[in-house]
Amino acid sequence: DNINHKRSYQRRADGNIFDVSIWKTGYYQIIDIEPASDPLSSHAQSAIGRSLSEILSEKSLQCVLSNAALQIRELIGYDRVMIYKFHRDGHGEVVAEEKEVTLESWMGLHYPASDIPRQARELYKFNLIRLIADVSTVPSGLCAGKNVLAPLDLTHSNLRAVSPIHIQYLKNMGVASSFSVSIIEDGELWGLIACHSYSPKIIGYEQRENAKLIGQVLGSAISFRERQELQINVANHTQALDAISRNLSRNLPIEQALITGEVKMNEIIPCLGAAVYTQGKLHLTENAPDAVFIHQFISWLDQEIKEEGYYISNRLSTDFPPAAAYRKSASGVLACRLGKNLSEYLLWFRPEIISTVRWAGNPEKTITSDQQGMTHISPRNSFVEWKERVEYSSLPWLESEQNAATILRDEVNFAINRQTIELRAMHEKLRQAYSELDTFSYTIAHDLKTPLTTIKSFAQLLSRGSLSKQKIVDIVGRINHSTDKIKSPAAGSMNDLGI
Repeated sequence: DNINHKRSYQRRADGNIFDVSIWKTGYYQIIDIEPASDPLSSHAQSAIGRSLSEILSEKSLQCVLSNAALQIRELIGYDRVMIYKFHRDGHGEVVAEEKEVTLESWMGLHYPASDIPRQARELYKFNLIRLIADVSTVPSGLCAGKNVLAPLDLTHSNLRAVSPIHIQYLKNMGVASSFSVSIIEDGELWGLIACHSYSPKIIGYEQRENAKLIGQVLGSAISFRERQELQINVANHTQALDAISRNLSRNLPIEQALITGEVKMNEIIPCLGAAVYTQGKLHLTENAPDAVFIHQFISWLDQEIKEEGYYISNRLSTDFPPAAAYRKSASGVLACRLGKNLSEYLLWFRPEIISTVRWAGNPEKTITSDQQGMTHISPRNSFVEWKERVEYSSLPWLESEQNAATILRDEVNFAINRQTIELRAMHEKLRQAYSELDTFSYTIAHDLKTPLTTIKSFAQLLSRGSLSKQKIVDIVGRINHSTDKIKSPAAGSMNDLGI
């Protein structure tokens, strides 16, 4: 619990100098004691300072990784130093390497996740350096006293023995000594600096600590470079996003703003085809999968995505088998749900990219059975390059692309909400107009009733034909007067309605 308070000293005993590390864990004080190595020369210390400066000054991520491998090899003198990156599925890849010229290169080789299983990867997040000086060394036993209060946790001990399966794994590779430094980026295990020697080799405490420092600087440099790349990618999405946002702000229909406009949603994120499904209608760009497939996929998505979530895959047929028949247009998908509990989506599709992955040996686990029928997982015996043809996969989706999808989703939702508010306002105006029209009709009917009755009566008198000329003039005058009464309320009511 108090590993952050780990203290290290050098102490002399019986004429020898020892490196001593002390820290507390649980009920116990842990003390690591090992023979001290010769102190680094001032030249070596200056070289480490230059190494850190060079790593931080590199412009590209690949140069950062290659330089770090070079600096570590110069510091500890191992035969091979690799930068080993973990992919999302846990498998590893050698992305940079420095080695003796006589050794075969392992650059670009992939290693299955089972080589460094999940629990081991978790341990690397806490114990940042691990040294195996000699794979042939027999570990010393650990004896517990009679009054042991709890199991002893040696997670942070530099002298802790490693798994015998890992020792056998190294022996199968022909490695006599290994050293690793964890690369931590934003609190997560990005990868390892993996070092191999083909003869036993001890690295002193000071060298290990300096290697750990290089690993920490490397983690920061990786984080910085990846953020730079993210910003560049975001800038590439921004122009198309801005154009679509302008169209949405002009109250264009969603399908016109995203699918049929000058700038389409498939220009925001690189893809083969895209689709938007909203208000029960599906709209597709060119080269998108057909509507039958997408409707089937949306029904499946409704069960997979909760609230305003995402489904992202570069191997869609693994989760959704019908996609196998659409490998040329939908091997990968980025799906973004528009709203909570709504079957409305933004969809981007990518085609299949057939590739070849170079594995260091067959990546399948080796499982054996003993005489009692118990199964055991054994480390691989062969690391001869083994090529795998990868099908039904698309290019992976980048973090910046998911961010762009999020921005577009928010813009679309904002436009839909604005249009909804405007429709409600229009509906309220119509409701008021209908109410006023109803009042107008009642008023007109009431105001017309008396004048019309008068006109009818006078018309009946005129029809008799026996009236004097003066009487006829008088009746016509009264009819005109009644007509004026009709005009006045009607004109006033129409003015009130703005007619």
